[in-house]
Amino acid sequence: MLEALPNLRASGVCVVDGVVDRGLVSAIKGTALFENMPMSSRPQRSTSRQERFESRRNGVEAAEWRVSSAGRYHRREDTWSADDLEVIERVERLLWPMVEAFFDDDDDEHRAQGIYRSELQMLNAVPGSQSQTWHSDNRSRGLTIIVPLVDFTADNGPTQVLVGSYDQSWTMVAQEGARVMTTPVGGIAAFDSRTYHRGLGNQTDEPRPALIFCYDRPDSPPPGVSSLGSLAHATLAAGLNLASACWLLCTSR
Repeated sequence: MLEALPNLRASGVCVVDGVVDRGLVSAIKGTALFENMPMSSRPQRSTSRQERFESRRNGVEAAEWRVSSAGRYHRREDTWSADDLEVIERVERLLWPMVEAFFDDDDDEHRAQGIYRSELQMLNAVPGSQSQTWHSDNRSRGLTIIVPLVDFTADNGPTQVLVGSYDQSWTMVAQEGARVMTTPVGGIAAFDSRTYHRGLGNQTDEPRPALIFCYDRPDSPPPGVSSLGSLAHATLAAGLNLASACWLLCTSR
C-alpha cells in the first residue's frame, strides 16, 4: 500500500490491489451484517437472531439501513454486533500503515498522533440504484478508504472522483476529468477526504457492497461545512465535472 502514497499525495486519489485476502473477504460475507443487507430498492430490517441479541446486549436497537440516494443503503458501526465489528476491524489493521503514513506526511507538528476513525460503515448499492450528488467527506484534510466486497466495475456503481479537487488544482481537474475508481475485490480505493466524489448508479443485476473507513483529526471533524456550504460545493463540483468534460472533448479533436 505504501508504494501508492506518492500518487495519493500528488493527485489526492489512489487504487491499490491485493490488500485484503480472500479468507478475510469470506469472513466479512459471513457476518450477520452482510447477510442482512438490503438486496433491492425496498428497505429491509435486520432479522438475524444473533444480531438482535448482540444489539440488545450492547444497548443498541437494530436499525433499518439509512438511504443516501435511491438504492444506496448505509449502516454505521453503532448498530453492528460486537462479533461483526471484530471481523471488520481486522481489515482496519491492514489499512492502518497507510493511514499513519498519510497523516505523517501532514505539515501539522502532531502528524499521525490523535488520528481517529470518524466513520465506519457498510454500504450496498443495489441494482438500479441512482448516482449520488457530488460531495466531499470533509473540507479539512482526512483520508477515506473504500474496501470493495465485489469487483468495482464501470457498470455497478463505483466511486467517481474529480482528481486534483482536494487542493483546488483546477488544471489537474480539467486534464484528468472525472475518474471512475474501478477496483477489484480485495483492493482498496483511497482518497483525500477533501476530494469531490460521488457513488455512481448500479446498472447491473447484482448488488455492489463495500466497507467505508474515514479518518480525521479531532480538531477538524467532518463534514467541516454547513448544509448550505455542502450545496454550494455540490454545485461547484458538478460545474467542474461539466467543464472538465468539455475541456477533454475540445482537446481530443
